[in-house]
Amino acid sequence: MSDEALIRAFAAGLIEADAPAAIAADVAGFFAGHGVPAEAAAGLPSLAAERLLIYRKMVHGRLRDLFAEFLPKSAARLGRARLQAETARFIAEVAPRTPYFRAITGEFVAWAGQRWPADPGLPPYLADLAAYEWANAEVGDLPAGGEAASGNPLALDRPVQLDGTTTLRRYAWAVHRASEAGDLDAEPTALLLYRDRAELRVRVLELTPRAAAVCAHLLVGATLQAALTGACAELDQPMDDEFLAAMATFFADLADRGVLLGAL
Repeated sequence: MSDEALIRAFAAGLIEADAPAAIAADVAGFFAGHGVPAEAAAGLPSLAAERLLIYRKMVHGRLRDLFAEFLPKSAARLGRARLQAETARFIAEVAPRTPYFRAITGEFVAWAGQRWPADPGLPPYLADLAAYEWANAEVGDLPAGGEAASGNPLALDRPVQLDGTTTLRRYAWAVHRASEAGDLDAEPTALLLYRDRAELRVRVLELTPRAAAVCAHLLVGATLQAALTGACAELDQPMDDEFLAAMATFFADLADRGVLLGAL
């Protein structure tokens, strides 16, 4: 019997949705059905089924607790039993791929983003809320951030330097206003997330549509002028004195927050 066959059968016992019933009914048949030679599978002790099911329960429970830790508001809306069921479905349908334990939450959120919006039994905003909660965790754990300012004044023909944790996220719901319970407002929302340099905490800044459009351009390396003109074109508004004054105030706020660090 190869170790690979045994490992694959063991993994199937943790992953497959119908594995508990199959293992409880006939553990030897389950292992044989997953590539373990019949004679070797027949030699499995009766205690193997009990131990494998206990281990499966431990693994599923640990992942459920992980998701609840990083997605507390989403988990509260699901409830413990539904979160356990969603965890089992996630494991059965895609299973974790990342070698980093905490990053499994990101894979779960990506999976949920494809599945939850079409589920009438779940709040329509739940996928957005989970994505927002995970974005907070991601920004908080980024290796970038805290870079020294360039010292260069802003210039129209140059890109800007932003703190390395600066992240723009868009949602269809006002996820940043979510309490521990209750529904969310259906409201297109653009948020700038970054890690505070002094306290190393994730901060969230709600953006106006034009501030979000400008930031989207700046974050991909556009010059300041290209970001301003591009935002105006997208929003179909003139680049007049009012717009420029509003952007000057916005940039000053970003500088005060330690997000805008000068020109590159």
